[in-house]
Amino acid sequence: MPATSTAAPPISPRARTVALLVILLAAFMDLMDVTILYVVLPSIQTDLRAGPSAVEWMSSGYTLALALGLIIGARAGDRLGHKRVFLAGMAGFVVASALCGASVTPGMLVFARVLQGLFAAAMVPQVLSQIQLMYTPAERGPAMATYSALVPLAAAMGTVLGPVLVVWDLAGAGWRLVFFVNVLVGLVAMPVAWRLLPEARATHAARLDLAGVGISTAGLLLLLYPLITAADRPQWPGWATASVIAGLAVLAGFVVHQRRLASRGGDPLLRIGLLAIRSLSGGLVVQLLFLAAIIGFFLVFMQFLQLGLGYGPLAAGLTLLPWSVVVAVMAGLSAAVLLPRFGRLTVQAGLVLNAAGFALLAVTATSATPSTGWAALLPGILVGAVGMGLATSPLAVLPLTDLEPADAGTGSGLFNTTSHLGAAIGVAVIGTVFFAGLRPPDATTAVQTATPARHVGDAFAMSLWLGIGLLVTALAAGFLLPRHYRPDHAEPETPKSRNRATQRHERVTHGLNWYRIVLVGLGPGLVIGPGIRG
Repeated sequence: MPATSTAAPPISPRARTVALLVILLAAFMDLMDVTILYVVLPSIQTDLRAGPSAVEWMSSGYTLALALGLIIGARAGDRLGHKRVFLAGMAGFVVASALCGASVTPGMLVFARVLQGLFAAAMVPQVLSQIQLMYTPAERGPAMATYSALVPLAAAMGTVLGPVLVVWDLAGAGWRLVFFVNVLVGLVAMPVAWRLLPEARATHAARLDLAGVGISTAGLLLLLYPLITAADRPQWPGWATASVIAGLAVLAGFVVHQRRLASRGGDPLLRIGLLAIRSLSGGLVVQLLFLAAIIGFFLVFMQFLQLGLGYGPLAAGLTLLPWSVVVAVMAGLSAAVLLPRFGRLTVQAGLVLNAAGFALLAVTATSATPSTGWAALLPGILVGAVGMGLATSPLAVLPLTDLEPADAGTGSGLFNTTSHLGAAIGVAVIGTVFFAGLRPPDATTAVQTATPARHVGDAFAMSLWLGIGLLVTALAAGFLLPRHYRPDHAEPETPKSRNRATQRHERVTHGLNWYRIVLVGLGPGLVIGPGIRG
């Protein structure tokens, strides 16, 4: 982050802790909104009579808007003030959540989800900026560790809270409660944030490349729109091929534009020169393919459980809960123990096990019937979760290993944007393959509710084999990652370099805090979950 002014008066330790809880709550809402939707999507699909492409847009519309807006949100915070942009983002997120809950058509919900993603893009980048403003470098360790723990905690909470709210059905709201909860949380958090968060902005903020934003948005929409829309069509239309080709051409033009802007001394959205670093470019490819496979899996697995096996939302969410817990445990183990010892082999072993878990689930799905219980699915869930946990933490570290300290922020932003793009692409590609496998010849809407379990299982298996292909490709790209984890980046031994190395080690060991929070808070769900059906 650029240097910021220090005009804001210091706040007391107690007030600072409350302010930290508020901004972490905002980040938690964003993270949980991704996972919580997958569990309740079948309920939304039935209630709103949504077609397959609308279902995919409800998920990928959010992640795509978030990916496109992250850099804009970060730079807006630098120029306008982190507190002001955070509050604007949270207010917009609350309004968009209310619109989601009040939606009466699929199109209205998709529009509201895109708004949610855009406002989340304004809100989320300010979280880390506020942590840096409120805490000195020596004090940031616990705050950053808590922030890191939000990822697995939000994933686990989303799989449980969403179904609980649907089953609770307060005032007949059903799935709408999933979004109305954000409204309540936001209305409580915003006054506290207004009072306690410090005011600051960057002294030398980068300019916003509006042309780059427009070109990249157009390219991604041209690329993803036909992939998602194809889920509603019995055959791949010719215009879709033309749109994909045009999207790739526009994205190539975006790269040219960024190079020219950088050569003129401007502020590009993407520093293309960084992609010449093998570890970064390879890591971005691995992360994109890995998350495309994982997020696509979450979407179709929930569809398989509820539409194919007849699970209720609560049973479906609790069936996936072991995945979240195992991922948290293995992420901590891989970060603290395996990555320093085995380097990129930790990622590659994780990808192999993830693919093996998908294969086990695919074999089980092809013979699935409504009587298929959670025990038949558990081996694939556990193996796949171990694989994801092994790969997740190292993938957040290894791609940035060879970056200079001055480029770490840019590289991290690029990594986060790539992650969200991978999620959107995974929903588009894997979701479309799944829904295409379900479609009767004359189907254009949500007819899957009457589809036999075996038919749904075959479609699920087909989408899993595509996910396995993505993971195998990621495995090959994994050889571009550094062979060994190098926390000190071969810097001369100085007090400053030792301090940076220590900070990098601390970021890796933050993963140990993940599994403690998840196991303490959610462990009992593993005991009662398998016994709930419907």
